[in-house]
Amino acid sequence: MRAKIILPNLVVVLVLGLASYFVMSSTMEGNTKTRIESQLRTTGSLFARSEALRGYELLFDVRKQAMTKDVTQAFAPVEIAPVEGQTEAQVETKIRQEWYRAGVQAVEMYSELWAARGDKKPELVFITDRNGVVIARNTTPNACPAGRNVSGAIKVVKRALDGEATYSLWSVDNSPLGKSAEKDDKYCTLMNSGLLELAAAPIWMGDDVAGALVIGFEVSNGVAKIKKEKLGLDVAVLVADNIYSSSFETDTARQSLAQQLKNVASDKVSGALDSGHPSGVFALDIEGASYLAVVLPSMNSDKKDRIANVIMGSVDAASDHRSCLIMVLVFLVVAALVVIVAGMLLGKHFLKPVVQIEEGLLKVINGEFEYRFDVKSAEVGGLGYRINQLISVLTGEDEEEENGSENG
Repeated sequence: MRAKIILPNLVVVLVLGLASYFVMSSTMEGNTKTRIESQLRTTGSLFARSEALRGYELLFDVRKQAMTKDVTQAFAPVEIAPVEGQTEAQVETKIRQEWYRAGVQAVEMYSELWAARGDKKPELVFITDRNGVVIARNTTPNACPAGRNVSGAIKVVKRALDGEATYSLWSVDNSPLGKSAEKDDKYCTLMNSGLLELAAAPIWMGDDVAGALVIGFEVSNGVAKIKKEKLGLDVAVLVADNIYSSSFETDTARQSLAQQLKNVASDKVSGALDSGHPSGVFALDIEGASYLAVVLPSMNSDKKDRIANVIMGSVDAASDHRSCLIMVLVFLVVAALVVIVAGMLLGKHFLKPVVQIEEGLLKVINGEFEYRFDVKSAEVGGLGYRINQLISVLTGEDEEEENGSENG
């Protein structure tokens, strides 16, 4: 009897509870994904604008520095009185040495200026002459000896020499200055590899452009992590379909992302890079975690360089409904326990008088005709009274008015 009381109620509670759990989970997860998709679309537009704004800020700083005396001093006329016995060529060599010293001092000063302000120190600072030849650079000046031209390999330098300050993303590997051209005498190998945010500004001497000041920041994992802190979304930078940097902390996460982009979302990546327009939102599974992502081709680089940003929102991290679902499960377990305990108590309540009647009937069957039932139960007390009446009729005894009828 207890099982008959408990099982139907327990089944009803479990079915309704689990159905509610799965309906709520599906609905809330759908709402989470919708919210992330909306965030990705909105943030994608803001991200592109913020990248452009960052370029303008960097460009403004470079243009301001290009007008300072420390930089223009590298092109100022130098008067060196000839010493007895010196040739004209030797005097010109000393003048070039002075220009070179002033140029190196300027780029080193500018590089340290960023560090002094608490900002990230640039990976690259250099000055060119009016023809695009590097005359001085930070860190290792001799890496770019005079006579090597970079204007043909770096468009921002060419435009700066034409009088226009410009900002752009630039891939060393995709240029003649990369590893494939390390032995090319026409160019100067600025870096072995890398992706740089480059800003270049003309250095004016009167009405003429004397050269260009160029600054470059590597788009490293550290930069990607800073962008993640500002956006609240994970960021990865792609160069020619390969991940150059990302905001993920571990190498395994970056490898998982790379595999997903190549195996699951290759069409989205290729479509965005080929068209130059953002991709649609697509799903990624990175180390077992669910993400929604969108590819944003860079507007600050040449299309042929195939540079893009991937911004990703974690579905799991955004699922703030999990605590609610856990509470549903907790209430479901509590309800099941209540049904079991209540069923046990109700069963005991109903079974006790039934057992009393059964034992009493067994006594009557065994010849104890004087036995009378005294069952204290609102539910079956009346039944005990009627059985007493039946025994009295069968034995020919007069019926007694008993309080048992009051229990009926």
